[in-house]
Amino acid sequence: MRDDQDGWLTVARLNDAVEAQLLQGRLQADGIEAQLADQNHVQADPLIAIALGGVRVQVKARDAAAAQAVIEALASGDYALDDDFDPGSSVD
Repeated sequence: MRDDQDGWLTVARLNDAVEAQLLQGRLQADGIEAQLADQNHVQADPLIAIALGGVRVQVKARDAAAAQAVIEALASGDYALDDDFDPGSSVD
């Protein structure tokens, strides 16, 4: 029997496949295993995104709370770059 904590849980649904990929990347950068469901359908025919419920961003059930914290931090602007950010400068 499989442990419920190893199952995949949907933590976000996004109608834009690129936004879903960015969220997946942010979660993975924070050490959270993440996968996308229905991404190919939405990319092939964006008009069906709403009917499908968008691209589903899924994480392991054990990581759901941490993923939700990352999603909330993104929504509140915690990962936003400062207005004076210089992409050419080194980050030490």
